[in-house]
Amino acid sequence: MIQSFAPGEVTPEQAMQIGEELCDRYLKGDYQYVIAVHHDKSHLHCHIIFNNTNLYNGLSFTTEHNQGRKSERAWAELREISDEICAEHGISVIEPIGKGVSHYENEMQKEGKSWKEKLRVRIAEVMLYSRDFADFLRNCTASGIEYVYTPHNKYKLKFKLSGDGQQRFTRAETLGEGFTVESITEQIVEIQEKLSAANVTPDMLIEPPKPVAVPKPEPKPTQTVTAPTKPKQSAEPETITETSETAKRKAAAEQVEKFFAARRARRQAQLDMLNATAINPKPEPSAPTPQPTPAESKAPEKEKDAWAEIRGMRDSDEMIADLEAGGITSLDDLRGFFWNFKHPDDHTDELAKLRAKIEPIDKLIAMMEQHSQNYAIYKEYQERSAFTQKHFRKKNADAIDAFEEADKYIAEHIKPYYIKGKMPKQSDLQAKSTKLKEKYNALLPEHNAFVTKRDTAHKYTRQVRNYLQNKEQQERNRQYQEKKRTQQRKKDTLE
Repeated sequence: MIQSFAPGEVTPEQAMQIGEELCDRYLKGDYQYVIAVHHDKSHLHCHIIFNNTNLYNGLSFTTEHNQGRKSERAWAELREISDEICAEHGISVIEPIGKGVSHYENEMQKEGKSWKEKLRVRIAEVMLYSRDFADFLRNCTASGIEYVYTPHNKYKLKFKLSGDGQQRFTRAETLGEGFTVESITEQIVEIQEKLSAANVTPDMLIEPPKPVAVPKPEPKPTQTVTAPTKPKQSAEPETITETSETAKRKAAAEQVEKFFAARRARRQAQLDMLNATAINPKPEPSAPTPQPTPAESKAPEKEKDAWAEIRGMRDSDEMIADLEAGGITSLDDLRGFFWNFKHPDDHTDELAKLRAKIEPIDKLIAMMEQHSQNYAIYKEYQERSAFTQKHFRKKNADAIDAFEEADKYIAEHIKPYYIKGKMPKQSDLQAKSTKLKEKYNALLPEHNAFVTKRDTAHKYTRQVRNYLQNKEQQERNRQYQEKKRTQQRKKDTLE
């Protein structure tokens, strides 16, 4: 396996730690593995090789985990596990890309015959002059787009071009992410906000399509058709009627295309004006557009139990209550203390380094204060004659000794703090000490919370880990026995 990281996001040590977590979760401690962090590219990546043979039952990884459909095999969940670990460490992951376009659909788009592409263009135009989702559905009917809206179904919305030869409805999801019910509603709201900011109404931007006149084959007066509809199928085959109906649909489709082509030119000019005004919108708040209310509402989903895997342990309720009181809210949090990995909230090293910097500075500041407090007495002592100095020193021995001690300490320890070759002032050292203490105090609450969690977790990590390992071993034994029984049944059947 190869696990890659974005350039500059992790250090080699962090990459090794994440690779070990991936192997522990993916292989569950049943297979030996080797990890190597590689830096021959612009990005760090882990090379992982693991033994195909299970340490405990001798079965191969392929036999145990890579059977059945592709979605049920172990490789299918490898990327998901890696993404979860990276998300826990605050590292970026590659977002999955949606389904692509089929070869047939791509060819139809090149030839300009794709129904999906025509639907996307018309639906985007209808959204521009719709006030809300209900108005959007009405405008779809007026624009020659049939739809089926069932909010209680899995696929809520379907579209079909009227009179353009399209036989089946197309699900909104297959047109793209921007054509689902939720996305259409959001886009309409954004368009309405832009229109309100520019003091433009939908009627001023684009007029709804005018009725299209379709000639009838019978010598009757021309009838105005609002939107072409699917012709009713008669019980008996009529070749002449089918031919005339096909010609009528084609004529209607050509006229609708001409209408939309002319309207697209007007739309582009108006959109340019909207984009220019949207850069500096007016401060007046716009009224929120009402959201579409589905016909059915689902009951709220039941919350997942974060401790479900260990509820079967003895005294589990008391143990879980103690863990939650210590700040550990789920089994995943507790798993972070199973092994001796560096926890992101553990700032022991950072705090020790900060203390090692703060203490000498504070000692130096104290000596400078001691120096200044006894400077006057020491100066007077220096100015006296040799005859009176002895008596003066005996009388002020404490102050003179304190001054000489401070002066000696400052001379020996001040050099590392020089600023551009000059001795720093006491205020400079005080500012440096204050800055370091702010960093120290910022890390301290999080570290104290971690220490509380660690001390609480260490009381239960061994028994919880043993319980989970025994549970997994029992499940593996059950699967192994089930497999043996299945093989025996097949053997008995053949005999």
